[in-house]
Amino acid sequence: MRDTKDSIIKAARHLFAQHGYHGTSVDSIVKEAGVSKGSLYWHFSDKFELYRTILILEVERVKELFKSETYDVVDAAAFFRRRGNLILDVFDKDPESTLIWMDLLIQAKRGREDFKKIARDLTSYYMKISMDEGLCFNLDKGEMDSICLLLRLTMLGILSCQGSVMDTQEAKECWEHIVDIVMKGDD
Repeated sequence: MRDTKDSIIKAARHLFAQHGYHGTSVDSIVKEAGVSKGSLYWHFSDKFELYRTILILEVERVKELFKSETYDVVDAAAFFRRRGNLILDVFDKDPESTLIWMDLLIQAKRGREDFKKIARDLTSYYMKISMDEGLCFNLDKGEMDSICLLLRLTMLGILSCQGSVMDTQEAKECWEHIVDIVMKGDD
């Protein structure tokens, strides 16, 4: 039973990345997975639930990666540089992940409320888990909230360009430069 669900998720992840949510049919998912429609609907109530499940799994995958990372940095700027570079490496090694997130943001931009909600919830959560360990540094909570928001939005912009407008090394250099500027503040 677990193999069937995993096959469906693997096939759907690939197809959503390559063709987007609306370009992927349930028929194409079951064909790619080698299962029946009944099997798909046994595990997922509809295509949107499957899409949402894949996005949640993407977040959990990165969350586990962050847990396995050890940080010996002593200041917030070094932490954010290192964490951002890790995110950029994750997306560089798995371009399908980038495509899935970009598709979600495009679908949300088209105005469907269910896509907007999941985009807001998961993107905020994803960026929160990726950046908020930086709260352990000696910064005012309000200041840290503003810094984290700015860096989250900046990272989304860089990720949208990575692999198209700039390569990963350029993305990392851009990220590190922005972190340095933001963390200098009003100095």
